[in-house]
Amino acid sequence: MRQLCIISIIVIIIVSLFVNSSYAFFMPQVDNLDNLQLVAATQVFDVNGQLISKLFEENRVVVSINNMSPYIQQAIIANEDSRFYNHFGIDPIGIIRAMWVNLRSGSLVEGGSTLTQQLAKNMFLTQERTFTRKAKEFFWAIIIERKFSKQEILQAYLNQVYFGEGAYGVEASSQVYFGKHASELTLAESALLAGLPRGPNIYSPYVDMNAAMERRTTVLAGMIKEGYITQKQFELAQKEPIVLVGKKKRVIQASYFIDYIANELVGRYGANRVYKGGLKVYTTMDSKVQQGAEAVLGQYQGAVLALDPRTGYIKAMVGGRNYEESQLNRTVVEVRQPGSAFKPFVYATALGQGLTANSIILDQPINIAGYAPQNYDKKFRGPVTLKKAIRLSVNVAAVKLGQQVGIDNVLSLAKSMGITTLVPQDDNLATALGGLTQGVSLFDMATAYTAFANGGIVSQPIAILKVVDENNQVLEEAHLKQQSVLSREVAYIITNMMQGVIESGTGTPANIGRIAAGKTGTTDGYETAWFMGYTPELLVGIYVGNDNRTPVGISGAEVAGLWGKMMSNVLTGVSPSDFFVPPNIITSVPICADSGKLATQGCPEIEYSAFIKGTEPTVADNRMRSKDTTNEKAEQPGRKEKKSPWWKLPLPRLPSF
Repeated sequence: MRQLCIISIIVIIIVSLFVNSSYAFFMPQVDNLDNLQLVAATQVFDVNGQLISKLFEENRVVVSINNMSPYIQQAIIANEDSRFYNHFGIDPIGIIRAMWVNLRSGSLVEGGSTLTQQLAKNMFLTQERTFTRKAKEFFWAIIIERKFSKQEILQAYLNQVYFGEGAYGVEASSQVYFGKHASELTLAESALLAGLPRGPNIYSPYVDMNAAMERRTTVLAGMIKEGYITQKQFELAQKEPIVLVGKKKRVIQASYFIDYIANELVGRYGANRVYKGGLKVYTTMDSKVQQGAEAVLGQYQGAVLALDPRTGYIKAMVGGRNYEESQLNRTVVEVRQPGSAFKPFVYATALGQGLTANSIILDQPINIAGYAPQNYDKKFRGPVTLKKAIRLSVNVAAVKLGQQVGIDNVLSLAKSMGITTLVPQDDNLATALGGLTQGVSLFDMATAYTAFANGGIVSQPIAILKVVDENNQVLEEAHLKQQSVLSREVAYIITNMMQGVIESGTGTPANIGRIAAGKTGTTDGYETAWFMGYTPELLVGIYVGNDNRTPVGISGAEVAGLWGKMMSNVLTGVSPSDFFVPPNIITSVPICADSGKLATQGCPEIEYSAFIKGTEPTVADNRMRSKDTTNEKAEQPGRKEKKSPWWKLPLPRLPSF
């Protein structure tokens, strides 16, 4: 036995000298193990500071040894390397003991690697079983022991080792198995974790509870043997039940949002730092809004995007009905015809040129150089105000208005508001109805609509609020990206007009009993259905449409219903507020919807509109007044009503068959 020990020591010395001369060039030039770049997961938090996801190749959260329970430290040493504090990185006695045990058993039942060797192998080497790799491992272990303290080595090992279930290091594994921090682990929990590195897939309590409990007993026995715990502590730990947090699927998936920010981060910092650098990323996502958005689509394909129009903060992003089915983020990538959801850009252009909500357009059949648009319901309404035309989404009115204000001006405004897919070929009257050459993304549509909701100021979407590195140094902080594209007055009036869409127009299914504005959109053949809607504090855009462009079978009005259901849920507990009214705006002026004049009792349809002071109508619709005057004369005392002769009396109505 003594001869075997001497031979082993000589072999170790020779190997060390050989590796020192051959591989020193490849050794890391570092002063502490923190600089060895342990692979740590990037943590992603929502707007309320709640952890929502991690970005990693290995799920690891690096913590200091002071944030690890002493029990887990003792349990690992007792069972993996009992002579840890007495060897120099390689333990000749441990190697000889392992060789003797293996020879007696006739199989490999015990390893002789120290914690330092395991750390060296896992951090710097491959898992191949060759003499060369083992030689490197010996040398690296010796170098690590010479450069670092035992506590630094133990800390690095406990942050690096794999505990199963995708968890690397004690902090991540504590969360996966027990839903708590490594500093909070009990003796029994520490013993269970310490038993996992020998066989993560064998001893995991999620795989085999009995095997996990037997392994825990073995670890506790080892702790008694090494003097870390008493017999009484052993017995109490044995009685402690294993209470797992459970392999729960997150209620909030946010997978498309996570992909979106990951792409942004990789573009700024590179994939290596994002997936291995242990960053902390604080985002704009609101888990409550995200959960509501994820419930919208059901079996429909499509996308949902929610923004705070005041800041551009992305509160929720759903890029499809099922992330596992398809990772295509339809909020950003998919470009589709917007249909009537594009009309507000036409009306905003008209308001900017001086037209008002009560300006009249004649809704009647037209044919402009062979282009003869039809209304959705195939009806024509005659003279209608701009507010009524957008409220009922009258196609002919939008086309005539686009011709009047100039489609080139509409395109110019839409571009300034954030629509990036417009091309010169869009300079035609079909654009007034959303018939764009390339289409538009939900991302761009939502961006543009922020200007309507935010007093004429477009808010560019922001997903990341702050990024902090592994040393808690702030790498970046978000700043609002905003630009004024409409006057406050025009933004308010167009919003007021779109309130009518929800109150008594095509978007009534979106009426949730609080101030809101929006616009429906349905493309030809029911290929895509849209609803873009907003309250003062939240803007949500939804489109429903099959990837292969086959008819989806629903209209924008039905999507408005999906919007209403979502908003009712996510705005629970949020006090209703009104849109900001510019000081030079007059609101709630009663208008006759077929004449544009001030409404009187004889007006068949009254709508309430907003005007810039000085542009409101002053002439009343006097149809009822004329009728009232006739009646007043007929009812004057002493005046005898003149009867019509019998031949002028109307014929009796015959029954219909």
